[in-house]
Amino acid sequence: MKILAVDDNQFIREFLPAILKDTDFANVTVAASGREALAIIETTTQPFDCLLLDIVMPFMDGITLCRKIRAISSYRTTPIIMLTLKSDAISIEKAFAAGANDYIVKPFEVREVERRLRVIQRLLDSSEVALRLDPKSMLSGGPLGLHDFALKEPVHVLGVPQLVPPFSLGNYLSQLSRKHLQICQVFCAQIEDIESLYSHANSREYAMAIGNVAAAISRVVDCPQLLMAHFGGGTVLGIVTGDSLPDWPQIEELVLAELQIMSPWEEGANKAPITVSIGRPVRPNANRTQRVRNTFNRAIDRAAGRQNSKNNLWAPHTSAVSSAR
Repeated sequence: MKILAVDDNQFIREFLPAILKDTDFANVTVAASGREALAIIETTTQPFDCLLLDIVMPFMDGITLCRKIRAISSYRTTPIIMLTLKSDAISIEKAFAAGANDYIVKPFEVREVERRLRVIQRLLDSSEVALRLDPKSMLSGGPLGLHDFALKEPVHVLGVPQLVPPFSLGNYLSQLSRKHLQICQVFCAQIEDIESLYSHANSREYAMAIGNVAAAISRVVDCPQLLMAHFGGGTVLGIVTGDSLPDWPQIEELVLAELQIMSPWEEGANKAPITVSIGRPVRPNANRTQRVRNTFNRAIDRAAGRQNSKNNLWAPHTSAVSSAR
């Protein structure tokens, strides 16, 4: 694995290559600033496989650098780990919103750095990096129901700051401190009739629908400490952290109202608005080993239960996207 580590602290720039020299991650290049890092990235012939970025740096902080790196086409999915003295949720969420995948709090242990890099290596080897879709750059008028991704495949839609790749959301939850777990809620929003949407929309409309759901939730929840990810099949999971948490009984109704005026359909498509079912939030498990899987599964189950209760109440149900163009 080819690694670029960026830190204005000379000790860290010497420490990281030294502790990794006898591991599988010995190929480490260092930079002292964001400007130097961008210059190295621009001139290197073989792209880096992973980047370690310090958050607090003069002139250009790590979050700004992360955002600039993500704007480079060859680095849109490259794993980025933030190095930080700050463990507060707001700084970390800003980093994730800028495109980071993980973070390590200083001072860190050798085994912890190696463990995180092994997780990144498994991610690269398993091809689990979510496909990135940018509705602004996608062609309109594409064929309906013909996509380069499967229905259940996670896709990361660009354009909504709070929407991050699934891998990043899982990492964020797994690293939350016990203090932040006490003021954290995890929820799931399930797009209804997702099979019909997948079959009757082109890829741009499908991406727009996912982005609109995330944007609507972001507007309604209106919390700076909010992160979401699309896990495939129209399943959007979100994490809210803070002392003031949303009034959840009203969230779904308000999100549906937002979606009424946020159409993903291209001009001339006479189709109904996208609808969602949002389950009651769950509290994360304290056990870090089982936290992500168990917490996400419980949130998904609650959204499914909410959808089932609505179907039973409102049957027969009319598809939101089955109308002809």
